[in-house]
Amino acid sequence: MSGVVLRLRPVVHATPTATGLHVRGWRSSFTLDGGKGLWTIWERLAGPLADGVPPERLAVPATASPAVARALELLIGQLREHDMLVESPVDWGEDAPPDDIAGWLDSVAPSPRAAWRRLRSATVAVTGEGALAAAAHRALVAAGLDVAAVRPGAGLVLAAEGPAVAAGCAADVGFVVEPGALADVEADAAAVADRLAGTPGTPPEVLAALVGSAAAHRLVCAVGGLPDPSTEVVDMWSDVPPTGPPHQAVLVARVDPLHAEYHPWLSAVRPREGGGTPLEVLGDRELGPVPTPLPGDLPQLPVKLAASGDVVGFGATEHSARLDALVRAATRLAPAGAVLGVDEVHAAGLALRTAVRHRAGTPVEETEWAGNATARRWWKAVTLRFALPAELEVTRLAPGVVRAVVRADGEELSWAVEAEPADAVAFAALAAAGKAQAGVAGPVVLCGAAPVAEPAGAAAPWTDRDWHWPYGVRDGEGALQDALRALAVEVKAVPLGPVLEAAGLAAFAVAEVAR
Repeated sequence: MSGVVLRLRPVVHATPTATGLHVRGWRSSFTLDGGKGLWTIWERLAGPLADGVPPERLAVPATASPAVARALELLIGQLREHDMLVESPVDWGEDAPPDDIAGWLDSVAPSPRAAWRRLRSATVAVTGEGALAAAAHRALVAAGLDVAAVRPGAGLVLAAEGPAVAAGCAADVGFVVEPGALADVEADAAAVADRLAGTPGTPPEVLAALVGSAAAHRLVCAVGGLPDPSTEVVDMWSDVPPTGPPHQAVLVARVDPLHAEYHPWLSAVRPREGGGTPLEVLGDRELGPVPTPLPGDLPQLPVKLAASGDVVGFGATEHSARLDALVRAATRLAPAGAVLGVDEVHAAGLALRTAVRHRAGTPVEETEWAGNATARRWWKAVTLRFALPAELEVTRLAPGVVRAVVRADGEELSWAVEAEPADAVAFAALAAAGKAQAGVAGPVVLCGAAPVAEPAGAAAPWTDRDWHWPYGVRDGEGALQDALRALAVEVKAVPLGPVLEAAGLAAFAVAEVAR
């Protein structure tokens, strides 16, 4: 291509290592091993690339030795693969960008010339007031855009002919939503402001400058066809390019100390496909619709407990307890009568179990479960650790379907329905022990349909199922649900709306109850 040279992006830097070199770019990095001679080869390659070479001349010289040729091929290949080379204009022409803007475009733009043309052809309207609007206006002008005079209005809205960005700033917190259509960003900004519930008042100038400049940055990238800043969160310990936060990324900035981070936002007007884990998204400390589930000051023995606001979750591990608390808290956002789960398997499993919890069956002898270490452990926690005058009723409802109910003084403490008597007893006893430990009201239900993270050492040959219980119980969930449906039980999916569904949650309701 005439008029362009191939350059090393200005943001790229290299460091020699004991056995080669490490090269870092804007969004990724790579390490090459092959001896100290690699650094010498890099220095001879990087010099011409920093000044720019015609694209057709970036090739291995025919006179290079086989070892040098292989090293050059590897280096050039890695630079291309990690997007560390860019075709830049030899001469920008009369309407050349300032040196700092040209260097920035060479660092991040797929095509610096095309990005600059988009920026120069755009006109941006700024609506806002105070230091927030002034900071955005200054940043846009500095980036080379044609910016109209600031119009008064609440919050901050930056609108070009296509994309728009909205932001807000209270006395203690500010935010910038993801670029998009004007109506969408305004709706998201109103909802984010409501979720953050910042302190009313004039924001400190430093916070307003940070938020206003960040809003301008996101709009400049959207107009210029550049990656959104939220995708630039680099993991310095990995050579894999960052993916950015799951769902819509909203920048949240706070003072004392001054800091800013991107957080996932479950938008009702711009729903996204599921991404991230429910704990990451629903329980996000800034923008999650439910309070972040944490152990806090709750006792952790023998049952792991976690609280999401005033809702307590239970589990054999901290992760399971946090997930249980999240689902219980999110149930308040679901339609009445819906049985909520982390995913479809979990939700359907809970709903099917609920449908048969009162069905008659035949008693199961204690010998069928008492030899199981996990069932004994949790039953002893109920009767010995908490000294509850508890009674256990274990009933087989059908082949492969067993119900366990724990009662004390005539009150039902917990119940569980599983494929095996030992698992049913273990879940019911775990729930009863957790109820006693947390001091909560109402029966507690836990089940093997819930996903369980694979524990470290799960495949070790000296371990068995009881070491990591309930990990592995969910493997038989499909057969159990088939057996439950064979009892003339049906459940139907319940729509949850864009927020909960985008977080990956699912819900079912009982269509027919068998007794």
